[in-house]
Amino acid sequence: MAGTLRGRATWVVTGVTGYVVLAAAGVTALLLSGADRVAVLVLAVVATAILAGVLTHLLGQTSRAVRRLADDVTVIVDANISHRPDPAVSEDLQPLTVAVNRLAEARESAVAKAAGRAEAARRDVESERNRLAALMAQLSAAVVVCNSEGRILLYNEAARSLVDDDTLVGLGRSVFGVVDRGLVAHAYDRLVAGAESVYTAATLHRDRELQVNVTLVREPSLGIEQPGSGFVLVLEDLTHHVRAGDRREQVLRQLTEGTRASLGSIRAAAESVLEFPEMTPEERRLFLEIIGQEADQLGRLIDDLAKDSAEVADDRVLTEIAGDDLLRIVRNELERSGIECDEAPAPDDVWLRADGHAIARALVHLARRIEEATGAGRLTLTLSTAGRHGQVDARWRGRAPLTSVVDGWLDESLDGSGTATARQVAARHAAEIWSGDLDGDTAYLRLLLPLAAASARTGVTSPRVEVASRPEFYDFDLFTARAQPADLADRRLDELTFTVFDTETTGLDPAGGDRIVSLGAVRVVNGRVLRQETFERLVQPERSVPVASTTIHGITADMLEGQPTIDEVLRGFARFSEDTVLVGHNVSFDLQFLKLAEPSAKVTLGQPALDTLLLHAALNPEHGDHTLEAIASRLGVSVVGRHTALGDALVTAEVFVALMALLRRKGIETLSAALAASRATFQARVDESLYRT
Repeated sequence: MAGTLRGRATWVVTGVTGYVVLAAAGVTALLLSGADRVAVLVLAVVATAILAGVLTHLLGQTSRAVRRLADDVTVIVDANISHRPDPAVSEDLQPLTVAVNRLAEARESAVAKAAGRAEAARRDVESERNRLAALMAQLSAAVVVCNSEGRILLYNEAARSLVDDDTLVGLGRSVFGVVDRGLVAHAYDRLVAGAESVYTAATLHRDRELQVNVTLVREPSLGIEQPGSGFVLVLEDLTHHVRAGDRREQVLRQLTEGTRASLGSIRAAAESVLEFPEMTPEERRLFLEIIGQEADQLGRLIDDLAKDSAEVADDRVLTEIAGDDLLRIVRNELERSGIECDEAPAPDDVWLRADGHAIARALVHLARRIEEATGAGRLTLTLSTAGRHGQVDARWRGRAPLTSVVDGWLDESLDGSGTATARQVAARHAAEIWSGDLDGDTAYLRLLLPLAAASARTGVTSPRVEVASRPEFYDFDLFTARAQPADLADRRLDELTFTVFDTETTGLDPAGGDRIVSLGAVRVVNGRVLRQETFERLVQPERSVPVASTTIHGITADMLEGQPTIDEVLRGFARFSEDTVLVGHNVSFDLQFLKLAEPSAKVTLGQPALDTLLLHAALNPEHGDHTLEAIASRLGVSVVGRHTALGDALVTAEVFVALMALLRRKGIETLSAALAASRATFQARVDESLYRT
């Protein structure tokens, strides 16, 4: 009875009544017996203080239990619908706790049913968005969609691969880290003013020259009716083409200068022979030797330049194709034209850069001419390698036509319209075509095509972007997002972008020489944890890793061999977290390690930081356990990858998103309010230097 709320109230009433009766009787007896009135008064005050203390303790237990239950109810309503307060924690409120749990179970069941209906409706609404994002994810072109302020709201894997820097491309980040702001602003203004629908320009990103196509967004299905709400960038790396063009110009310049000198010497020697017929045989021989030497030099120059030209001639869009696929295309076209054909097996490791359809058309045209001129019957197609080229032969029983005849065929139109010839197809491929005899019974028509890159010749095709079945690199709500001002204090938490991070270290004493061995982070945008936008680096600490630390995080000295130092990693992290608020669990511990590295890395992490430990303590002062595991369990967050930097950052991010809902319920909606609530906690006051944020 004494442990229940009713029993405790009965004891309080009985005790107070008994105390009053006994106190009155005692005071009266003492006064009647002539006792000192001052002593009697002091005794009465002491007894009253004891009674007040007992009553405060009894009622305080009940008050704390009520506040704790209220906090649990808030968690159920705003953060974790599956959370249940423990009835055994307080006997005073056990019946009420049981009733709350029953109500929570009924609410969870109702919410689950409503969520099922809402999910079905949401899938219908999201289908158009997902379709667009899925199509973009499959594109090999690099595509980035931005709002009018240049914040990225959609991108595909090709864009991230093109930039090749996970600190630059991500939802909510500024695209101006990749593309020049002035270029985009100029294109945007022109397009809004009614210029052509696509504006094309070039820009330099590090050592790459990019072609940028800018288009305005107008998409009613996304709720965007007016142009100017955002823009689409399609990026193409022109670096290879530009360098190939520069190399071609160099080849042509060498050819011009080299042939001019040699031809000048040949011409001078020939004119001397013609103008002076009376010269002696010895003199004539010297001039003829000069002509021969210059001709040989000119031949060598042309051969060398031809080799160089073959390496740079193809800046056109030719695909990499397996040799057996090319033979199959040619054979199908020949048979479709009525020419009987066999195909010899091609080596598995031969890859070519070619337009298979164009090559097939050229060979069909030449095969027809060969059949007409020589009466060749069945052709046999073979493929082999010859240096840097693939050698395609069409062989037949008989004699080869004259070279002059084949040259004439090369200049004939392939389709009768005069738009293309076999010679032009060969030139586009930097290829050569000729005919000859293998022996007295077999002739051939030979086509030399450049081989693909070394990676292709080993059976690996051009790099292809691997994409997930469902794209995740988009957030169309960012169309209406405002840019974050320099002063973030008065901004609502749900309007800010956060970088949630964690570190693993060699120990717990940064001032004593312990250093970071791993740094992981993830971004939170629009209240969503962007699991595909992460930062994870191992760090060479330039000191030994104690066995005790390895036991916790599993990182050994061998794993850190050859890894970048904290200076390089911190510079990358600074780019990744730029224009965001930092978040961590017991974040000041991690910040102490980062601050020590700032001078040598020449960066400063000047943005504000929030601590999930302090935020939870501010929301739940009656709960004594503020470890990451305890908070995650209470908020319904799964703990995966504990004691890895990225794993802890992901758990902390999920915890932080859940805490934001609880902060709103408490009226803590801005960054400044969250910082003030954190500083007011008991944990922050115990050691201000340790918990300053």
